[in-house]
Amino acid sequence: MRGTRTLGLFCALAAAAPTPAEARTERVRGAGSASLLTGDVEWTSHDRLALDRAKAVTLVSGGIDAGWSLDFLALRSPRIEDADCCAATGHFSGNQAGVRAWHALGDDDVMRVGAHVGKASRRGFSASVFPAKSNAGYADAGLTWEHGDRWAVSAGWYRQGGWGGRRMDLDVMRMGNGEPAAASGMRLAISLAGRGDTARSQLTLEAREGSRAVGAGAGMRHASDIGLTLTSIF
Repeated sequence: MRGTRTLGLFCALAAAAPTPAEARTERVRGAGSASLLTGDVEWTSHDRLALDRAKAVTLVSGGIDAGWSLDFLALRSPRIEDADCCAATGHFSGNQAGVRAWHALGDDDVMRVGAHVGKASRRGFSASVFPAKSNAGYADAGLTWEHGDRWAVSAGWYRQGGWGGRRMDLDVMRMGNGEPAAASGMRLAISLAGRGDTARSQLTLEAREGSRAVGAGAGMRHASDIGLTLTSIF
């Protein structure tokens, strides 16, 4: 029922848009659902293991040179009646809304701007040990400059709810439910693609500056992180 209302809303927006807009729907089942998670905030192994299905509804207007899009993403773990009685995947459900826009700056350069806001509900592996669900919101906004498929530079802001800054028992419950540490700050990333027409690898250097929870029952502390990631498609 909720999915029907969402699709109906997007169709109404498409009809009311000043320029032609197209509504698209994508469904993913199994482990591939995790590929739709936004990369600007942190997701735990609990989140990725628990995910079983995702549905994305996108309203797109424009073309290659310029345009905008609105998107809604729903993420779910297996239904109780469908889950293996011995599987320790826990519970996860999330909803996310986002807006994006892009504009070409020449033959090879594209400027992109986007923002997401979402909320995730989690429960740990054992309902007898961690019986309560916990909810945490997150948001991010950023700007990206892409130079063809060779390199990209992005910068943005993020804020993530999670354990940290509460009573110790509440933070321990959130940890058991698989939440990440609460964090907020700025991020800067540089991505370089492999050379050649058939290159399918990408090297990313990312730096984050802000604050992060340091332990159960403790507050937020200043944190600086630098990471290097190599991604390859086989």
